[in-house]
Amino acid sequence: MTRVALVSGVARPPGIGRATALRLAAGAAHVVCAEVIDDTPADTGTAPRALFDRIITEVAAAGPGEVLAVPQPAFDAEAIVRAAVDRFGRLDVCCALNGATGTGAGDGPLLDLADDAWQRCLDANLGATYRLLRTAARAMIDTGVPGAIVALSSHAAQAPAPNVGAVGAARAAVQHLVAVLAQELGPHRIRCNAVAPLAVAPSELFPNPGLVALAERTAGSLPAWLARSSPLGRAQLADETAAVIEFLCSDAASYLSGVTVPVTGGTR
Repeated sequence: MTRVALVSGVARPPGIGRATALRLAAGAAHVVCAEVIDDTPADTGTAPRALFDRIITEVAAAGPGEVLAVPQPAFDAEAIVRAAVDRFGRLDVCCALNGATGTGAGDGPLLDLADDAWQRCLDANLGATYRLLRTAARAMIDTGVPGAIVALSSHAAQAPAPNVGAVGAARAAVQHLVAVLAQELGPHRIRCNAVAPLAVAPSELFPNPGLVALAERTAGSLPAWLARSSPLGRAQLADETAAVIEFLCSDAASYLSGVTVPVTGGTR
């Protein structure tokens, strides 16, 4: 039976959602692509409609399965999962890769953060993830499908650093959620894991200005920051994180649950 995989955040920077959807489609899954659409995005974890449509076309061409596009004006976990189950009758995989960073979503010294920026960071990076994981797990239980769930964390959750304390706190909470859900969902044959990438290289579709600003602020340039921060001395490709996500969703990871995999090139 063809697997049904849901990927939220398919068009958000820095491209991990897109790369994951492409890999799952190439693996012959039906892929449900969800994104919050806003043609004037600013630190909101949203994407322009034209980019979303382009990615849907790419995913549809990547494999033999069907692609279901779920654009939304605001994040609604119930609607995303309902659309998947209504179309395909089941849900096997859920990849919660949504989130937001930037000055309007919690970046900056903790003592200087505006309350709305702090709350926006928690809503985008923790609250939305929790709601999607919970809703997807309920659907898997209701349909009796053994499932795999993967959430997006960040190296910021594992290595405290100035100016990224809010997103680090939110993503650290995601790691705790994953560990607890693994215990609670194990009896239902649902595995739950997360990935924590370090620094995805800027690309044509996803310039990743937040990473560039961080690197320039702390080391003068992105190459200098990478040379100092990563034993491999380079940024990662979005697909290098997507490859780990694909593995966690696969039967090859059938006894792996409750962990966050650092995709950091050896950075501690």
